[in-house]
Amino acid sequence: MAVTPRLDDVLKPGKPLPPDELMIAKGLEILNYSPHGQQLVNSVAAEKIAIAIMATPQPVTYLPDTRKAYVGFNRNNPVSPSRFVLMLAYVLREAQQELMNVKKPPLHAAQEEHIQTALRKEEDKLWYICTVADELNSLDMFTEYKFLDELRKMGHHEAIDLYLKQK
Repeated sequence: MAVTPRLDDVLKPGKPLPPDELMIAKGLEILNYSPHGQQLVNSVAAEKIAIAIMATPQPVTYLPDTRKAYVGFNRNNPVSPSRFVLMLAYVLREAQQELMNVKKPPLHAAQEEHIQTALRKEEDKLWYICTVADELNSLDMFTEYKFLDELRKMGHHEAIDLYLKQK
């Protein structure tokens, strides 16, 4: 029986990137260890959400369609495995929001409605990735991933601190 490589073994700086399908499979495998991440993985299967990786100058997620999620990063300087997993969780939560009819208002809606909806959606996604990061961070098998530290590196200091206080 062949041992499947860990995400951090296949996504190392200075090494060639593995096939996109392997990175996505490993990211989903890791998310499955978190109860909230497992919900995201179940949505991928149930809703047939296609996930793709794209080359971008900076790390970014993009959901052009409810069932098409992209994770983008610079292929010459790839993101860390923990950041990749968190980015994957973030974009999949956005897809879940769309599937639950938490959608952006129509273009002709008032600016205030656009702002309120965007803030509500962003707060939900941040809470969700904080939860996933905390759940994964608590598992001994993911100690070296340092998910909470990665969230801080991503600029989410206040969100993770508030999340941990309210826990």
